[in-house]
Amino acid sequence: MTVILPFTRPIADRRKTRRAAIGTQPSYQPPTGPGLSAAGAAAPWVESFARHRRQPQDVYWLKENAELLSLLRVMQQRVGGGAGAGDFGDEAALSPLRPFYDRAARQLQFFPQYYRFILSICLDYEDLIGTGRTDTRAAELAHWVAHQGLVEAEMSDLQRAEARQLLARRRIAVPVDPGLDDRLRRFARRSQTFAIPNRKAAYELTHIVFYLSDYGRRDPGLDDAVQCSLTYAGLLACLDQDLDLLSEICIALRYCGVTPPPLWEQALTRALEGFVITPDGFDGDMDGYHAYFVTLWWQQICGPGQQPLGVDIGGLHTGGAFHIAMPETTSLLRPLSVWLLEVGEHSQMPAPQLWRSAVNEMTAQYGPQAGQQLCDLQQSSPMFEGFWRIFSRRGKALHKTRRINSDGISLTDQTR
Repeated sequence: MTVILPFTRPIADRRKTRRAAIGTQPSYQPPTGPGLSAAGAAAPWVESFARHRRQPQDVYWLKENAELLSLLRVMQQRVGGGAGAGDFGDEAALSPLRPFYDRAARQLQFFPQYYRFILSICLDYEDLIGTGRTDTRAAELAHWVAHQGLVEAEMSDLQRAEARQLLARRRIAVPVDPGLDDRLRRFARRSQTFAIPNRKAAYELTHIVFYLSDYGRRDPGLDDAVQCSLTYAGLLACLDQDLDLLSEICIALRYCGVTPPPLWEQALTRALEGFVITPDGFDGDMDGYHAYFVTLWWQQICGPGQQPLGVDIGGLHTGGAFHIAMPETTSLLRPLSVWLLEVGEHSQMPAPQLWRSAVNEMTAQYGPQAGQQLCDLQQSSPMFEGFWRIFSRRGKALHKTRRINSDGISLTDQTR
């Protein structure tokens, strides 16, 4: 199970300042009463993320709390069957977030650039406590967002899709964008994009699936090419031992109705045992909270309902800021890429022979475990051969190609 270290780490001066600023807030009291087991387990996390890790004026506070509430909503739906169901009816577990909810209109007016975070927090807060209707504060905020045209100010199709999904939760439709879904699907179908390391593109791919499927509530209407894209991105995530991205990819595959390769999900199961949670151990730097949250999210949707947030940490809670440390992993993505950069251009080997040479080289450099890791990855998916042909980037970049001239497209030799 996840390791919990019940001791206090040295605290940086900047964190002392932060703690002093919030020291007058009431301390967390675990909720009591029947039917509050899930809320009781979640309450220390809400307390920590709302009051102790960062301050509400920090955009990372918005991001962290939005992601925490999103995870709680996923867990609530897994257990209770829908928005408004579950163990948060009396708001006790979410009370540290009530001040933010009460002044959310001012926050939104002052920080419209963060409207998606602010709206997401308020929507999830209401849905968790069972007040998610069309006449609530979140609905008013959503109407304000729509009337201010904030969605039209977005340059990214992905952000427009997210905003559309958020507003739809209070039955507000944004102006029709006739090509939006087609553009998202076209991006997701270009599988070769995702066989080259590009974490931003991979995260955009998973979020396209999240928004088009409304987080698993409907068929996203994505074809086999998108499944190939997700598989290529997953193979890269495995090479890099990127638990955060791999979790999102496995979630996206399941939202598409596809079971991820067993090797990938076994890795996530092992990873959940390796996170280390230290109460009162956060020092202000980034930690592994997001990887922990999305790995728990994957766990919730692929198996029987689990303990909310993986562990009940309430008995060890000290009123401070949790620090979540990632499990130790060994990435082969960079050394393999460096080796390919050096030898790939000059190699005339067929792709299968180049792969065998790569396995031998990684084994020689990093030991038999590295070689076995690569062989296992190769066997994890029948799409690996296609992935490797793109990832290995054999041959020269310049060759006879089509160049667009003023009079149209002509074939020219750019190698001269």
